[in-house]
Amino acid sequence: EEMHKSKGNAIWFEDAAERMGVDAMRWVFLRQNPSLNINFGFRSADEVRRRFIIPLWNVYSFFVTYANIDRYDATATPPPISERAELDRWILSELNQLIKEVTDAFENFDPDRAARNVEGFVEYLSNWYVRRSRRRFWKAGILAENADADKHGAYATLYDCLLTLIKLVAPVMPFMTEQMYGNLTNGQRKESIHLDDYPVADESLIDESLSHATRMIMQLSSMGRAARQKAGIKVRQPVQTMKVLVSGESDKATVEALSDQLKEELNVKDVEVIYDSGGMGAIYFWDWKVSPNLRVLGPKYGPRLREITAGLAAMDPREVVAKLRRHENIVIPSKDEALPPIRLGASADFYNRMRYAALESDSTVYSSSDDILQEVQDSGRFDILEEPVAPEGFTIEQGRAYSVALSTDITPELRLEGDARELVHGIQNMRRSADFDIADHIVTYYESNPALDAVIAAHGDYVRQETLSQELLSQQPANDAYTETLKVNSIQATIGVRRAG
Repeated sequence: EEMHKSKGNAIWFEDAAERMGVDAMRWVFLRQNPSLNINFGFRSADEVRRRFIIPLWNVYSFFVTYANIDRYDATATPPPISERAELDRWILSELNQLIKEVTDAFENFDPDRAARNVEGFVEYLSNWYVRRSRRRFWKAGILAENADADKHGAYATLYDCLLTLIKLVAPVMPFMTEQMYGNLTNGQRKESIHLDDYPVADESLIDESLSHATRMIMQLSSMGRAARQKAGIKVRQPVQTMKVLVSGESDKATVEALSDQLKEELNVKDVEVIYDSGGMGAIYFWDWKVSPNLRVLGPKYGPRLREITAGLAAMDPREVVAKLRRHENIVIPSKDEALPPIRLGASADFYNRMRYAALESDSTVYSSSDDILQEVQDSGRFDILEEPVAPEGFTIEQGRAYSVALSTDITPELRLEGDARELVHGIQNMRRSADFDIADHIVTYYESNPALDAVIAAHGDYVRQETLSQELLSQQPANDAYTETLKVNSIQATIGVRRAG
């Protein structure tokens, strides 16, 4: 409804500015097309803060925290972009593509498109780049002559992204960006962000193939997490195998080249990529259930239906489906020598007629031969019905272009590693609760029990490295240690932490 004082639904400017913040209020107006939506209220501002402003501020806070620890000098000569990590080159490609899109949107009076592109980039920056780069910033040492080039590249890349991004949105969010600019530049550039030059895209840094590849890995990672959730397996619990079904050879090459990212992101040991060429790849991705199409075969074979059912049950379902994909008949030997063998399967002629009809039709779209086969099967002309089912020991998540399967069998070795990761997570939370600094080294105490001892014996070095523990001591925590009882999966663990030294 329109806002009216008499209706009691009016929001006064002073109230909105005080409660929402003026930058959030401006962004609410920017991101919605006024010809389609003029809704305004505290809920929409809360959504902007939650989905955009807070993630952006968190990335900025992350950078400032680690830059202060490492005494990062933004004026130091950074590594050449061509020599930086692929992750750096990808986000810089996305950044320069964003500059082009936002500039074009503003020049064409299309501010909602600009806002949504910026929000999408911040999601990439926060949920992929920073999250996947945390270990690079975590490396010990400061940026000096012997500094780690990869870490220096990560700092330079994130600094460029932040500085460019806040200049892009400064006309809309003048106050928050001014504060961030002053801190990031420390008086070494312009007096105000609003006096600095507006960003111009460097198109030489835009790599569309890299952007496509990374977005594919992001999508597969999202599907993998959904598969884990479906099976009730935490991301901190390693699993052995991930199978990926793709529809093109180029996609197969891309996933194979970037499989290490999937292993890290989804905590899997092996990645197997299957190319679905003409529906054949799907045969080896899925398990299959095959059964006679009674509607077709009943009138045709009548009394021999039991023979057909038993014959199919004795066959390898995957081999049956493979033959159907090759347009071969399924031959069921006759138990009665006086009767001929039974030959089942849609004829190649009928299959081809369906295929050509699909290619020439303006009204039906088939993305693969699987769709054509499904159409044949749905038509009732198919002798054998086939149904893909999740392989035993796997959980599956399907998408429009890809399918993902994760193994669900957890071996004792995988269980120990999952317990170690859960223990690290618990100790990290204890560090925060004890108000330790990020860079503080600690001493960790644990009260011995057989299950916890097995975890420490197998993965003690990993626990020490991830928690900055100089020592892991199997004893009752010292009096000055911060102590908690942690639930590490099925293990009850009393843990104590104190600053080292």
